[in-house]
Amino acid sequence: MTMKKYLYFILISLFTQLVNAQEYDGDLQFVGKNFLNGKALNNTKIKVMSGSTIISELNTKDNNNFKTKLDFGKVYDIYLINPNCQTMYIRVFADGVPENKRHYRMTYALDIPFFVKDPSIIDTIQFSKHIHQIVFDGKSKFVDDTVYMNRFISKIYKKEIPKDTTVPFITTEKLKEYVQLAGKLSLDNDKQTPLKNKTVSLINKKGEVISTSQTTNHGMFVFKKVDNQDVSQLSIYVSSADNPNKDKIKLTNTASEKVELSNTTDNLIYTFKNNNETNLVKLLTDNNFDFNIAGKIIATNGDAKKVMSNKNVYLLGSKNNIIQKTKTNILGTFLFSNIKSDETYSIAYDSVDAETNFIMNLYSVKDKFIKRLDSVSGKKFVYKFLSVTGSTFNDLVMDDSELRMNIKLKIFGDNKNNPISDLKVLLLNDKYQTIDSAITDKDGDFTFKHLPYTKQVLLTAENEKNILESFNNILVFDNEENLIKIVSNVKGNKFKYRPLSTEQSKFTDIYVDDPWLSIIEKEKSAIKKTGTSETIIENILFEFNKSELQEQSKQTLDKVVLAMLSDEQFSVELSAHSDSKGGDAYNLKLSEQRANSAKKYIISKGISEARITAKGYGETKLINNCGNNIICSDDEHAVNRRLEFKLNFK
Repeated sequence: MTMKKYLYFILISLFTQLVNAQEYDGDLQFVGKNFLNGKALNNTKIKVMSGSTIISELNTKDNNNFKTKLDFGKVYDIYLINPNCQTMYIRVFADGVPENKRHYRMTYALDIPFFVKDPSIIDTIQFSKHIHQIVFDGKSKFVDDTVYMNRFISKIYKKEIPKDTTVPFITTEKLKEYVQLAGKLSLDNDKQTPLKNKTVSLINKKGEVISTSQTTNHGMFVFKKVDNQDVSQLSIYVSSADNPNKDKIKLTNTASEKVELSNTTDNLIYTFKNNNETNLVKLLTDNNFDFNIAGKIIATNGDAKKVMSNKNVYLLGSKNNIIQKTKTNILGTFLFSNIKSDETYSIAYDSVDAETNFIMNLYSVKDKFIKRLDSVSGKKFVYKFLSVTGSTFNDLVMDDSELRMNIKLKIFGDNKNNPISDLKVLLLNDKYQTIDSAITDKDGDFTFKHLPYTKQVLLTAENEKNILESFNNILVFDNEENLIKIVSNVKGNKFKYRPLSTEQSKFTDIYVDDPWLSIIEKEKSAIKKTGTSETIIENILFEFNKSELQEQSKQTLDKVVLAMLSDEQFSVELSAHSDSKGGDAYNLKLSEQRANSAKKYIISKGISEARITAKGYGETKLINNCGNNIICSDDEHAVNRRLEFKLNFK
């Protein structure tokens, strides 16, 4: 038997004691025995947590077994901490026991194999996830999710350990810990201009470059499997053209917290030191960092174009397995989240939905052409890519600030016969800031729409009318009548529900923010009052010194056309703006020509000329300080080159 098999060979014993006395308040007795290489492992710390709350702590001391009691109605993480081994944890879903069985006393016993903390053998990053998950079987006992366990085990070993070889304990030197670093780089100016498509170098204590990463269009970078003890600094080269004012470079983490400001240097190399004072590695460590990607599916045949709305789009893994499935919206846009760095994916589209005699094309949400979707096996059109920053993948990456989400839930007291109405529900983000509030209707329904995207939310309720006091449990259902969570209601305590990521995904609709979308779907325009207006800004591309529309610009204007065809209750004032490069009079004339080009295109698509006016403003309405005689980078100038659409509602 190889060491790999020897390490994770386990024996599981399950038994349940059912107490039929209805007056008994039941619980789960979790019993564990710890082993390393088949031998009893002593002196292990056991920490039981529910969310961020520590429930209990104990130490096995001179034996290898432990027992802890878990109340029903919660999800627990049982951490197993031993100085000689890899720290890991087990997740127990004790909230899955139905109310009519919570008077039972149940016992779950498990022999737990530990792993030597040796990165040459195992991928320590994998242990940021739970190694086991224990769930209620729906009848009378708890069981181990063996599919999850086997999948976890298959990922942690880096290589097969030679037969009959044992892994020695390392007690004389500090064990290596591998982490993932992620952050964002920008100029520290008034617009916090992101540093796009720049190479970031990770340097060790010997001064050697051990890894490089490319920033996204939003300035994000990521390094995988980094030895956290061997990082000396991060460095980045920024040319004088990209930083003409020699601004400091700002480094933030994935929580948008400032990590450090870099000083300017003569050789244009900007560095960020890692030491006890800066704690750069600690602040940048994010083992759960992933990308969001989005795109559009557009069918073309010569000049004819069709938006592929309400069509299935698939995210495939390296083995062409389906990881995610979604539908395109009315603009042909789709979104996939949880994209891991440096992995191979494909975007696939069912060939049965393809338009006859049309070519299926993939575009970015900014209407940049990415790739023709080639036919593979006659069943799907596929675009394969490697999720590393740079090239076309960069055009698919979406920043969290570009996303919005809708949340729709319903709540009941104790059972579905008691919808809770007239209750004020508050939605908080991961910083405990209130995002929005809603009042439940007579059916217990409440909805949050068009919210800034956040990966973690918290639901609370203002129980001013004591609406919740008569219930022992609050039942949370999704919009399709599926039970999501049973939350124990303790009288005198505030109702709180922090969903797991898997739970949140069941009731949250995440989508790419596009101001035209709500107009087209008539969600905003339906409530617009006479005399109100709304301004939408688009960065329409033109060739240098020319006013003719490029294909990418036409596709962006197609959204304007679709919105105006969907709702005839508004007219548009179109204004074209330039940057400050060039003469004032010339820029004014060129912007007028570009405004008229956009107007003519919109009219050519069937919009009445009476509904649209066009005017050029040149450089008279800059939206930053990049005026005449002010030195700015091209990215800073670019934000001024824009078309604005002022929608005036009748």
